[in-house]
This record gives sequence, C-alpha cells and structure tokens, in this order.
Amino acid sequence: MPYRQMGYVFFLKVFTIMFGSFYDVAVVGFHTAFSLFGVHYFFTKVSRVFQLNRLLQLPLLVILLFPFFPPLSIANNLCSEGLGFGLYLMFIAIGMDILFNNKHQNFKYYLVVYLALVSVRSQFIFSTLIFAGTYFMMYRKELLQKKHSLNILAFVSIMFVASITERTYHKVKDGFFKPTPLGYTSAATAPIYLSNKSDYKLIKNEDYRKVFKISYDSLIKKDLLTKPEYTTKETYKFFHDNLPKICNQTVREVGKAYYSNKPTPKDWSENQANSYIFFETEAACKEYTKVLILNNLNEWLKLYYANITYGFKSQLLLWFVALIFFYSLIKTFLNSKKEYAIIFLLSSLILSNAMFIAFAVHSIQRYLFYNYALIFLLFLSTYNILRRGQKS
Repeated sequence: MPYRQMGYVFFLKVFTIMFGSFYDVAVVGFHTAFSLFGVHYFFTKVSRVFQLNRLLQLPLLVILLFPFFPPLSIANNLCSEGLGFGLYLMFIAIGMDILFNNKHQNFKYYLVVYLALVSVRSQFIFSTLIFAGTYFMMYRKELLQKKHSLNILAFVSIMFVASITERTYHKVKDGFFKPTPLGYTSAATAPIYLSNKSDYKLIKNEDYRKVFKISYDSLIKKDLLTKPEYTTKETYKFFHDNLPKICNQTVREVGKAYYSNKPTPKDWSENQANSYIFFETEAACKEYTKVLILNNLNEWLKLYYANITYGFKSQLLLWFVALIFFYSLIKTFLNSKKEYAIIFLLSSLILSNAMFIAFAVHSIQRYLFYNYALIFLLFLSTYNILRRGQKS
C-alpha cells in the first residue's frame, strides 16, 4: 500500500525473498538482535556522556528493555517499531557523540542512521533540526569556521535528502513524486471529529468538499463526532478510543471510495490508478485539516493540549519538560556549557515527538515509548545541575 513506510517495506521484501514462508520468524529474530544492539550502543555511549555509575545504569537499562515486553513487545511483532527503536537509540547516541564528545568523524554514520530511521518511522523527520539547533547554540561564536558551517548544513540538509528519497520511491513505485500519503489522513481525524457540517462551505475545491461532506455524514451515522455536553476530558477520551474508527475505517475509506469512482487518464499504469486514490485522499485531508483547525481553533487547541498531556500521563511532567526546555534554551544561548546543551537537547527531543504525535494521531505508548529513557536522563541531568548550583 502507498501509505506504508518505504524502509519497512524494503526490509520485509528482503526477508520474504531470503526466507520464504519462514520470513516472519527471521524478522522477529532480526528485530530482537538489532534492537538489543541499539540498546547496547545507546547504553554504552550515554553511560560515558552522563558518567553514570552502576546504581544509575540499572534503572536506565530497565527502561530501555521495557519495550521488549508486554504490552509493547516490539521485537515479537511484525511492526516497524522493531527496527525503529534500535535505529532511534543509535541516532541519538551518535548525535550526542558528535555534539558532546567532538566525534565529528561520525557524521557519516549519523546521516546514514537518520535516513534509515526516517524511512521506517517518519515521526522523527524533524529531529535532525534539534541537533542542528543545539550545535548552532554551542558553536555560534565560531560559525565563520568552515567546519561548523558545513556541520550545521549537514544536520539540516539531510532532512531534505530524506524527503526527496521518499518522493522518488513513490515516483518509481506508484508513479507520483509525492510524500507517503499518511500524515494528513491521520492529522485530519481530530479536526473532522470536532467539525460542524457547515464547515464544508469553507473548502474551495469541489472534490475535497464532497469528500468532507460524505465523511462527516458517515461519522454522524456511526455516532463518532464529539457532543456539545462533553467536557474536554470526555472529548479527548472518546477521540482517543475511537481514532481508528474515525480515521482508518471512515475518513480514509470514504476518500478511497470517492476517488476510485473518478475517471483516470488512459495512459496511466495500473499502479498509478491504484495508488492515485490514496494520494488524492491525502490531498483532500491536507486541505480540510487546515480549514477545520482554523475554523474550530479553540476546540482543536483544547483537544491538542489534552492529547499531549495524556502522553505525559501528568500535566506536572509536561510542564516540567516545557520549563526545562525554556530554561535550557536561555542558558545555552547565554552560556554554551555542555550541561545546559544536554538538557536542551533532551527536552527538545521529548517535546517535539510528543507534539508531533499529538498533531498527527493520539498519544498511545506505541508512539511515545521512545521518550522514556530521555525523560529519565533529563531528570538526572536537571538534578545534577541543581546540585552543582547549591554547592557553588
């Protein structure tokens, strides 16, 4: 399907060719070995960067191994998290090595791992900008030096390389030079869940308008729209529990059904004709996502905040991370010490992933367990800064 991530499709195809009907056993074995290697690599690098003793290494290791067991069981399922977790840990560890151990020779590994990670889990596509921002603040006084300018350029430009690679893949496979038709089909779920039927008048494209109206009517029949008497907590709870029914089983299916009845050019290949419905559904969702958010902004912001908060399990934890982000941003800009840059990097990575997921889908463990080890390291780093401050 066009909405499947490129990297994991290639991965499964290779294992299918190599192992035939036993490919699933081989995939699970590879998931386990690869993700455990990622845990080992991250654990080793981070222990040195943060100078962790045995007592602090133990809880970190427990957190890193948690996703291997129920309810996530990432290594035991045919899911992209089996690769994504190991790649993410390696990506963070190599990035930290570059920033805080001056291992600039590892840039080539950083770029390769980032491209592999994003091809499997696109939720991390903007993460390289956080490393670029951290690097900029650490070396802003030396930016005229060629090596620092080139390093920042590498951090940023790799994101565009990833985007072009993804589009090229779809051009070759599906006949369209477009990104994977997944993001806005998912992101449209919250806006349409909060919408009013009259919102269709704001959508200029006639086809997009019809797709919205049919989707809206289908959601009414299925009783999958928010109700005026709901509190913010109830609004989010219903959305959280029913997102697959709203998105996968209604919004996407309505779009597919609508565009499958539209005539296509005779010179199109079968792949183009089949994938066209997915790309057009994504385009329709992109258009009315923007329209619906702007027209129902207050309601959407409340749901968005509830979505982020649910992922953190506590407003207190969310505001702690947000406070540390702003504190470290100011401190790193004024004084580019390693200790402040570290907590800026950690808080930025945690918040960016949480905010991206809250925009695109709902905050379930499957998308946010990547943050757990970083939150532990953030608490530890903040505690060390406060302790040093008291001593001084």
